[in-house]
Amino acid sequence: MRFVVPGEPVPKARPRLGRGGRWYTPSRTRDYEQRVGWEARIAGARPVEGDVAVRIVVRGKKRRRRFDLDNVAKAILDGLRGVAFADDRQVVHLDVRWEPGEPSAEILIEQVSG
Repeated sequence: MRFVVPGEPVPKARPRLGRGGRWYTPSRTRDYEQRVGWEARIAGARPVEGDVAVRIVVRGKKRRRRFDLDNVAKAILDGLRGVAFADDRQVVHLDVRWEPGEPSAEILIEQVSG
């Protein structure tokens, strides 16, 4: 399965401590994870069993803002949990790279046999 999430990729932000001592995920991260899930659903994603390989190409005009690719990958994998696979522990191969282009994240998910 291959699909594209248009717009600027958002890295996974650290949980924040809110009022009353409750931890929460910042809304920008939560919104991006939901968008990843919806784009996967639109592309026809269904949770698979077994191991998967995930390839992510993060694109942007210029590398104006520096962010860690692993944090972008974490937000994408969390957005795919329950949509393309039950848990990100199923990911046995992860390939993430940045390249210039229209801001987006192209995602390829393949079921791994054996």
